[in-house]
Amino acid sequence: MTSGAVFVKRYSSPERAANARAHWDWLAGLTAGVRLPALQTATAQELVFEHLGSRHPTPDDLGIVAAALGRLHAVAYHRHLHAAQLDKPFPTPDGLVISDFMAPRRIALDETPLSVIGLRVALYKDANIRNFLLTDDGVAIIDFDDLTLAPFGYDLAKLIVSTAMTHGPLDPREVELALETYNTHTAQTGPHTTCSMRRLRVYAEFHHQLTERYLGRNGYRHAWPEVRPWREPKAPQ
Repeated sequence: MTSGAVFVKRYSSPERAANARAHWDWLAGLTAGVRLPALQTATAQELVFEHLGSRHPTPDDLGIVAAALGRLHAVAYHRHLHAAQLDKPFPTPDGLVISDFMAPRRIALDETPLSVIGLRVALYKDANIRNFLLTDDGVAIIDFDDLTLAPFGYDLAKLIVSTAMTHGPLDPREVELALETYNTHTAQTGPHTTCSMRRLRVYAEFHHQLTERYLGRNGYRHAWPEVRPWREPKAPQ
């Protein structure tokens, strides 16, 4: 696809550009029913995508974004990640090595004990609400810089935390509906591929630890403890 407006993403090094290109290639190859901007050209430190507009989701769109995440995670698990483990990098058949969940988060995990070993594996693509666009053809995901393994529900928790820290308090019923919608899609891949509300709460607190330093920047205007859609974090079961 070569016509129309474009969005140019520049990278600080050829390695970062190559990683983002590899992430885009793998996600596009999943054909998960979630739109990605077409990659038009690539150079050593630059990727040029089709421009899909600038309409980002709002809290009212939480459910449709959760559905898109659920479809993406379900297909990724069915196609590849059923063979992955959270504590080991995973090589895909096309040569991409997806970073494990544990190593990049070792310090935070040490500070917030979280039992994830043995859980089924989905992915983390940084589901910041600003990394989605609403188009005439449905939800599109953008920004391919980060990709790691993650337990089911972890990226959904990032969506919830980033939405609340951007827009303010969320209706707890809408959060519950978003989780239910997400689980409806992921459950189709087999047993143990859903996320409980208790575990979602723990993942949200984990994301808060990693995100709170950005408060006042990058669109984060509300402190998570002030907009948390439940009273307190719960231990996972």
